[in-house]
Amino acid sequence: MRSAFVATPLAMLLSAASLLQAAESSPMVSNMGNVRGGDIKAAHSVIAKKCTSCHSAKLIDTALAANKDMPKIQQEMERKGAKLSSKERDVLGIYWKQQNPLKR
Repeated sequence: MRSAFVATPLAMLLSAASLLQAAESSPMVSNMGNVRGGDIKAAHSVIAKKCTSCHSAKLIDTALAANKDMPKIQQEMERKGAKLSSKERDVLGIYWKQQNPLKR
């Protein structure tokens, strides 16, 4: 019985620690970490060169925070005239998935 009293709080503590770590590892555009499968600096570079020529980075931050479908928004921007190379599309694709993991 005593081991259950010790194990339960320990499990709760470990669970809370992993939730905190997960929250810290999903930053927004302004406070990124590493993007799995790519370099976050490359994503920032593409956004700075290609996206912010028409609108602010804050608009991108807002869309990411609202869990918008960023690949769909990117396609719309390309239809409106944004020019991206295949490498830039790949970099942004990795970035969007990192920022919105539930939108895969």
